[in-house]
Amino acid sequence: MTSDRQSGRQENFYEVEAPQASRELAELRTARDYVAPFEIVRRRVIDDLFEGKMTIDATVVIRVGNIEETEAASGVGVVHALDVALRKALLKYFPYLAEVKVTETYQHATGESTEADVVSIKKFSDGTLTWTTLAKSANTIEAGWQSLLDGYEWRICMENMRNARASNNPRLSRR
Repeated sequence: MTSDRQSGRQENFYEVEAPQASRELAELRTARDYVAPFEIVRRRVIDDLFEGKMTIDATVVIRVGNIEETEAASGVGVVHALDVALRKALLKYFPYLAEVKVTETYQHATGESTEADVVSIKKFSDGTLTWTTLAKSANTIEAGWQSLLDGYEWRICMENMRNARASNNPRLSRR
């Protein structure tokens, strides 16, 4: 296979249609009245070698409304540590996320160097619903982090819309 043909394949990889959750979230974000359910104020990761073992510690600061929450956690990798810290903070406001799990994760880089663009795909499930997100970045960790954030934000938005429909329907709100 020639390098021109390989290059064409790599370009086509990025033209793959975004998964449904990513498309729906992008559409929601364009609405004038959209307010994100949470905001990332800050994140920090320490990747360290301690007593001969790799340790990854993450701290996440989120804002929900006017309240900031700070949580920290350890993980087996950077995105895992960020996920654990983020979940600890989000569960205080969105307890239904307790059932949400990342069931599959995939990252793919295309390019000829360590500066390659990265696509991160995450599949989520809460035991009832299953959804997939996709994020792109030149930074591996950023791509993984963004696809993770999108997965949680999408689930929160779906729950908010479900609750709004129920409160607007007298037959459902009496149940």
